[in-house]
Amino acid sequence: MKKFAALISIVMAVMFSAGLVVSAEMPGKVMLDSIQKAKPPVPFDHKAHAEKRAKDCQTCHHKDTAGKEQKCSACHKATAEGKTVSLKDAYHTTCKDCHKKDASKKAPTKCDGCHQK
Repeated sequence: MKKFAALISIVMAVMFSAGLVVSAEMPGKVMLDSIQKAKPPVPFDHKAHAEKRAKDCQTCHHKDTAGKEQKCSACHKATAEGKTVSLKDAYHTTCKDCHKKDASKKAPTKCDGCHQK
């Protein structure tokens, strides 16, 4: 019985530690401000979107393998390159399309909803 309890303790410790590592790497609130010109930057709560909205990381990080997600700007640059759309178009397409599908109808779909002054 002691061996079983020790095994359960080890398994729980490993699972808890893995959760801390994953959540430690996930950004919280970030400011999307690298490409804006005419509109204000967009405050983005990555953690809230990841926990409450996205089914999994690949919903947004579509080309990255699980556990190796990068910033959008790692692939999408200020201007389109080949078949890769620009960062602005990637944000607008991914974010707005998801917001339009929001069943609660609370997600912003107009410019000023995300680009707050």
